[in-house]
Amino acid sequence: MSVRSLFRAATIRKKMMLLFLTATIVPIAASIAISYHETRSSITREAISKNNRLLALGSANIINYMNNINQKSLAVYNSMNVPRSLYYLLEHNLEDESFPNGISDVIENRNLLKDHLYNIYQSMREFYKIRLYVAAQNSSYLLWNDDIRVGRHAPGTIGMAPKTYIEPTHPSTNYGLPIKSPVREEPVFSLHRPIFLAPSDKQLAELTIDVKTGVLNDLNRQLYDAGNEELYLVDGEGRLVLSSKPDFAGKRLDDGWFREVAGSAAEQGHFKWDKGGFAGIIFFQQVKTPFMDWYLIKQTPDSHLYAAANRTALLNMWVGAAFLAVAVLATLVISIRFTKPLLALIGYVNQIDAGNLNVRIEIQSKDEIGLLAKRFRSMMQTINNLILKEYRMEIANKTMQLRALQAQVNPHFLYNALQSVGTVALQQGNKQVYRLVASLGKMMRYQMNLSGGDVDLSQELDYVQAYLDLQQERFDASLDVILMIGEGTRGIRMPKMILQPLVENFFKHGFSPSERPAQLIIASSLGEAGDLAVVVSDNGAGLTDERLAELNAALAQDNDMAESDAAGIGLRNVLSRLRLFAGPEASLSIRRLVPHGFSVTLHIPHAQEERPS
Repeated sequence: MSVRSLFRAATIRKKMMLLFLTATIVPIAASIAISYHETRSSITREAISKNNRLLALGSANIINYMNNINQKSLAVYNSMNVPRSLYYLLEHNLEDESFPNGISDVIENRNLLKDHLYNIYQSMREFYKIRLYVAAQNSSYLLWNDDIRVGRHAPGTIGMAPKTYIEPTHPSTNYGLPIKSPVREEPVFSLHRPIFLAPSDKQLAELTIDVKTGVLNDLNRQLYDAGNEELYLVDGEGRLVLSSKPDFAGKRLDDGWFREVAGSAAEQGHFKWDKGGFAGIIFFQQVKTPFMDWYLIKQTPDSHLYAAANRTALLNMWVGAAFLAVAVLATLVISIRFTKPLLALIGYVNQIDAGNLNVRIEIQSKDEIGLLAKRFRSMMQTINNLILKEYRMEIANKTMQLRALQAQVNPHFLYNALQSVGTVALQQGNKQVYRLVASLGKMMRYQMNLSGGDVDLSQELDYVQAYLDLQQERFDASLDVILMIGEGTRGIRMPKMILQPLVENFFKHGFSPSERPAQLIIASSLGEAGDLAVVVSDNGAGLTDERLAELNAALAQDNDMAESDAAGIGLRNVLSRLRLFAGPEASLSIRRLVPHGFSVTLHIPHAQEERPS
């Protein structure tokens, strides 16, 4: 059983309780839902705006910091033409013509090299190791803890980068040199800069600077809420440079949300994510320089973002539950007080239904129910008084029905009477009278036949022909009737009695026996689209231009016309019946013929013949 059926079958008390509870629960629930939705929307908009600003600031700080590191690495090109510069040493394979060749040359040049590398090392406190690979010697110079170590590599084991790039965070290494490392290497990210022989593209060496992540981590610490949100700094391949999670060095992100970030062409954006154990908003900001292409990504879970909204919604639910409890109690009290006298009244009605019409109704309340009981008592007294009158009225009705039956005339009596008159006329040789009586009988039979509202065009023409036979007898030879019925149109269906008003209008308004011989033409044709057109035209007095305009305006606007305007009423009635039968596309058009005359055209779209059943 549906809810609607249950509601209909419920008692008034249950309906009142249901309505009162609905009127209480729906507003409270709607208020809580709307408040919660608006709070979440406001928090979301504020979080998007805030995080976009934070990540843009973080990106600017990271770019400035990395540009500073990059600038420090360019110190290798300082004083390029000075014999004791680092670039000069690399250009001359760590030898100089001002020094004699010997062991002292190597020591001297190595000390110079150490000084240059140490100056770079001291330029930023977070530099951890500096390694210089010299291509001509296939050797690496590693500066660490104020000490420099040198080692030669096997041929073909070392490759140099074609351009400057940043290697994401990884445990620091000794680059294959025999140095005792600590138990746990420091996580660092490395800047690799190739050193070219200016102005050619020949690579002399590669400078690598290992940078501790502490300063970079401090720069981004303000961008997220530790413990509730996650922050990542990754390169385009998902390799982590920085993360709010521990032990991130050397790891790679391969989550679906990162692929969506990497596939986005936007420099900044956000999107909702609810997969892989995370449900919330992911914000991202591109961090891009000529030597790095990173993404700064922040994950904000819904549980953290909407914590305040959830607390507010919970408080509203508790308040709503309290109001609902009060509403339930109030509903019970009110429904009982309202329905108790109604139940008593129903008991009295049951007694009356059992036949006790003189039951005493004892409800004395002053409200609407008491008024209803008072009116009910008065009604029962009136009913008792009217019962006797009802019997008398019944007897009077039977008498009136008998008289009405006696006054009825059977239409068949009229047909038979006309037939008798026609037979007498035929027996006396008066064929003209017989023909007129037959035409009149045909018209009466057609008019009184109520079996259907639509007929064939041929049936309508037969009826009009009978009408015209009587008119021709009246006006003799002064009336000429021409029928031009198109092939295939006689079986087309149309409303009954639709042509006779048009023909009758001619005799009322356009026919004058004293003037020229009158001519009435009825024509029908079938268009290419199956549309039927029936034209009734005459050579009568016609209409003036003003009168024709009035009729057209009235037909177009369906305005009421004066009662004396029989022509207008007849035309409007024909148009209305035509559209009821064939639809709004059916039309009636009128026009004035030159030099005199009047024409009415009926248009029935998509006309069809009656199919045999």
